Amino acid sequence: GILFFTDSNNWPQRLYEQFTDPDPEVRFGEPLASNYNIGFLFASGPFKLAAGTTERFSLALAYGADLEELRRNVQTVQRIYDANYRFAVPPPMPTLTAESGDGFVRMSWDDVAERGADPVTGEFDFEGYRIYRATDPDFVDPQVITTGTGTGPLGNGRPIAQFDLDNDRSGFSTQTVDGVAYYLGTNSGITHTWTDYSVTNGQQYYYAITAYDYGSDSFDFYPSENAIAPSRTPRGGLVLPPNVVAVRPNPRALGYVPARADTATQVAGRGSGNILVEVVNSDIVPDGHEFKITFATPSPDSLRAVSYALTDNATGEVVFDEGRDLDGQGIGSVGAGLLPVVATPPVVGPDDVNSGFTADSGTDARLSAIYQYVLPINRLRPGFPDDIVIRFADTVVDTSIAMAFWPARPARFTVTALADDGETPMDFRFRDVDGNGTISGPDDVVDVVTYLDEQPGVPWATWRFRLSGETPAPTQPPASGDDYTLRLTRPFGADDVFVFTTSGARLDQAAAEGELAPYVVPNPYIGSASFEPERYATSGRGERRLEFRGLPASCVIRIYNVRGELVQILRHDGSMEGYVAWDLRTRDNLDVAPGLYIFHVRTAGAREYTGKFAVIK
Repeated sequence: GILFFTDSNNWPQRLYEQFTDPDPEVRFGEPLASNYNIGFLFASGPFKLAAGTTERFSLALAYGADLEELRRNVQTVQRIYDANYRFAVPPPMPTLTAESGDGFVRMSWDDVAERGADPVTGEFDFEGYRIYRATDPDFVDPQVITTGTGTGPLGNGRPIAQFDLDNDRSGFSTQTVDGVAYYLGTNSGITHTWTDYSVTNGQQYYYAITAYDYGSDSFDFYPSENAIAPSRTPRGGLVLPPNVVAVRPNPRALGYVPARADTATQVAGRGSGNILVEVVNSDIVPDGHEFKITFATPSPDSLRAVSYALTDNATGEVVFDEGRDLDGQGIGSVGAGLLPVVATPPVVGPDDVNSGFTADSGTDARLSAIYQYVLPINRLRPGFPDDIVIRFADTVVDTSIAMAFWPARPARFTVTALADDGETPMDFRFRDVDGNGTISGPDDVVDVVTYLDEQPGVPWATWRFRLSGETPAPTQPPASGDDYTLRLTRPFGADDVFVFTTSGARLDQAAAEGELAPYVVPNPYIGSASFEPERYATSGRGERRLEFRGLPASCVIRIYNVRGELVQILRHDGSMEGYVAWDLRTRDNLDVAPGLYIFHVRTAGAREYTGKFAVIK
C-alpha cells in the first residue's frame, strides 16, 4: 500500500505531485496501479472511550485545479472545522413553476426563502433571487464567471434576471472569495413572477431560481446562494430539484383558452380597496374551484392587516398564508397558478366623495374632518373606525363633555357612530365661540372621543370637525333636518373576506376547427435543427427533431414521400400543446432519405389540410 503516515504533514503535496506528474509511469505505476482496492485508514488517540460515550471523527476530501487552490480549499475546511461546522447556509430553496407559450416562458415561485433565519447569526438575512437559463441541464451556458485567480467557474454563473430587496444593501459584498465579491443587486425590489420573452420556439430551456442572503461581516460569511443541482439516472433520465424546471416554448393548440379567475367579491368586512387575481400559470389553475382570501393583523386591536392568506375552499388547502403585498404592486405571493393583487389604503381616512350633508339639506355649510393623532389611527377601539353622523336640531339635544380647557357646552346636535350592529351615541368636546350651540363660525370645533377598555373614563380624541377652510362662514348654519355623514375608507383587516372562482384552461373546439393552418419547422430541414435534444450516453449523431406546429388538440398527421408511400403516422391526442415532434424515422424505424415530403393533417372534426416540407442532409 501507500504509506502516508511517514510523510507527516507533507502528504497533500505528495499526492498532488504524484497524480499530476507528466510521466504516466509515476502517475499509474506501482504501487498505485496494483492496489485494486485502495482504502484510507485513519486513526486518532490515545483517548479513553468509556461505556456509552461517543467520539466523532471528521474527514474532508479536498480537490483543486492546482496546488494553490487545493491549499486554499484545505484552509477553508479547517476554518469550518474550527467553527464547529457552523458555516453559512443559503436561504430555504424556493420552488419554481413555469408555463410556456408562443415566444415566452412565464415563471413563478413561492416565498419560503424570505422567511428563513440563518442558523448561525440568527438573522433573517434573505436578500434576493437570481434566475438562470440554460439549454443544457448542467447549466453550463451561464457559467462564465471565474475566480480572481482564473481557475474556474465561481458559483452558479451569470443570471438572466435578479431581484433584490429595496434596502440599504446593494452593489458588491464586502466579503470576497478568491478575489471575487458577490453582487447583491440594485435594490430593484422583490417579485415572485417573471416572464422571459427572449426565447426561441421549439428550443428546450432549463430555468433555475436561487435565493441568496447578504452574508455577515461580523462572522466573515460570504453571501450564500442555493445550488443548482439536476442529476442523471443511469439510463440518462433527468431528475430536477424543486428550483429547476424544463420547458419548451411553442404555440398552444388551436382553440386554446387560458385559465382565468373571476372578480374577487367581498363577502365580509368593511375594508376598502380592491383585489385583482392574475393567472400566472394556466397549467396548474384548477377548474371550478372557489378560493378565499383572508387577512391577519399583528394584534387584536390592530386595524390594518399585515398579511393575507389564499385558501382553496374546494379542498381546504391553504395555498399560502403570508402574502405581503398590500399596496397593489403585483409582487406578492403566488400559488395554484394565481397571483392576488391586493390594494388597500394604509390608514383610515375620510371618503371625501361620499361624505357630506344630505342632498335635501338647507345649510350652505361645508365641514371637514381631520384625525387627531393622540392614538395611532389604525388602532381599533369602541366607535372607531365607524362612520360618523352629526344630526343637527333647532334646540339643545345633547351636551359636550368637559375635557382639558374645554368646559361642557350645550349642543344643538348629536354625534352617532354607525356600527355594524346599529347606532352608538358618541361623546364629544365642543368649542363654541359664539355660544349658539352649533357649528357656525370658523373657530367652532367638535372633537369626537372614544374610550379604551384598559382606561375606562379617559377620553381620547379621534375626528375633529370644523367648517372647511375653503368656504366662508355659512349664511344658513346647520339646523333641524341637516345631517352630516362622515364616510370612511378602511384598510383590509381581520374581518374582511373575499372569494372568487377559477376556470381552468380549456379548448374551444369551434375556434380550433376554424383556424387550421399547420406548418413544419424547420422547413427545409438541413442537417439538423437548432432545438434538437442533446446527446447523452449514446453513440452516433443523436436524435433528430422536426416539429409540426399550428395543430388542434386532436389530429392525425400522415407523412408521405413523393411517390405516395406512407412514411410515418403521428398522433396528437388531446394535448393543449400545439405541436408534434418527429424524429425523422420511418414506421420501420429507419432514417428517412433526403427529399420532398407531403404531410396530411386530419382533425377530430374531419377537417383536412395538406402541406409539404423538404429534408436535406
